[in-house]
Amino acid sequence: MAIGQDFRIRFDHVSIAVSGIDSARAFFERYFPIQSRNPKTLSDQVSGALYWEDFFLGGFPVELIEDYPPGQDGFVTSFIRKRGGGLHHLSFEFDRFAPVVEKLKADGVRIADEQDFDDGNATVFISPRSAFGTLIQLWQVADYDAHRVAPVNDGLARFDHVAIAVKDIDAALGFFQRYFPTRTVQEKQLSRSTGNFVAAKIEIAGGKIELIQSPGHPVADDFIARFIAQRGEGLHHISVHLKEFDEVLARLKQGGVRVVGVAKNRHGRRQFFISPRSAFGALIQVWDGIQ
Repeated sequence: MAIGQDFRIRFDHVSIAVSGIDSARAFFERYFPIQSRNPKTLSDQVSGALYWEDFFLGGFPVELIEDYPPGQDGFVTSFIRKRGGGLHHLSFEFDRFAPVVEKLKADGVRIADEQDFDDGNATVFISPRSAFGTLIQLWQVADYDAHRVAPVNDGLARFDHVAIAVKDIDAALGFFQRYFPTRTVQEKQLSRSTGNFVAAKIEIAGGKIELIQSPGHPVADDFIARFIAQRGEGLHHISVHLKEFDEVLARLKQGGVRVVGVAKNRHGRRQFFISPRSAFGALIQVWDGIQ
């Protein structure tokens, strides 16, 4: 049974662990219509010192994180060494997160880190061991109403969802529905386009999460089973819709960026993926047009 919602919450950002923020930001600036949110900032509040910077991509905040000083063997570098970099965590902001944290602890959910700060802010990280391979940050923001920065809608891009590869969609859905206010966007179903994965999609506080798993029978390209075998369950890709699809695709190819999976789905909509090899470890799905 889900907890009662006597708090306010928003899906704040998805974070990407990189070895160099400047080069990663330059990549996104070169190929996507991004809008700055917070400049590169040094912080020593959470799990050691780090640089962070975030920007809006299609109306949704994307954060880049890098160890400070550069090259120091901190948690970002450790993550990159073990997993090759890329999507690192999801972050939710609360005006008060005590009801959620109390329920998590009562249920025996593993907490990886917990800190309170003098300014009234606080943070808790749900361990990937308890959240299907996904590190989830909960922020309690003292100035919740003033903290939100609304992006400008330029009509050029729309961030659609973050995808998580899991072994059991039903179990993962149960986890998110128990601790977060969710809305079903898509019921669990086999992909009609390829038949090689099962997916369900939910919305949590303004952000969408797609849960994907293997179909349970042999298929020609079981990419999810391959991903989980190599990296374990966890964050798989982000999905973005672009108005200038052809222009961006051409620029990517001209820039030597590795692009894979250029295809149409059963409805005739085009898509491609930017390989993690070219995008600092992050797999990026790009759809044609804004819907």
